Amino acid sequence: MSNILDDMEHRVRKVIAEHRDDAGFPQLEDYGVSEEQFDDYMFYKQAIIDDIDSLRKKYTIYSIIFIAPFVVMAFFETTVKNLFIAVGWGCALCVLYYLMTIIINKVRMSRLNNEAIERYIADVMKFQDR
Repeated sequence: MSNILDDMEHRVRKVIAEHRDDAGFPQLEDYGVSEEQFDDYMFYKQAIIDDIDSLRKKYTIYSIIFIAPFVVMAFFETTVKNLFIAVGWGCALCVLYYLMTIIINKVRMSRLNNEAIERYIADVMKFQDR
């Protein structure tokens, strides 16, 4: 079984490594971006993408959030009504957490956004498609 990394950062860096010296290939200097800025941007953007895609973490947090109301309701009298209340609160808390993570990740991406680097990445990927 081979583990091939196929994330955004590796795809872009592979294209750059393969075509860096080709004629007409986009250069960072033309976009007013330093190599260090590009490296930092790619690292942080990939970290945000990886955080969004982390299924194991996501399912663990959702399960804890869903079970928490059942733990609280265990301190009260056990009835069918309390079971339905716990299910409702568990679902509501999961939806709330889902919406919060979407908003937080969008804010993180918008704060990180650098138009010059995004244009460079788009041009690099267009060069590969030629």
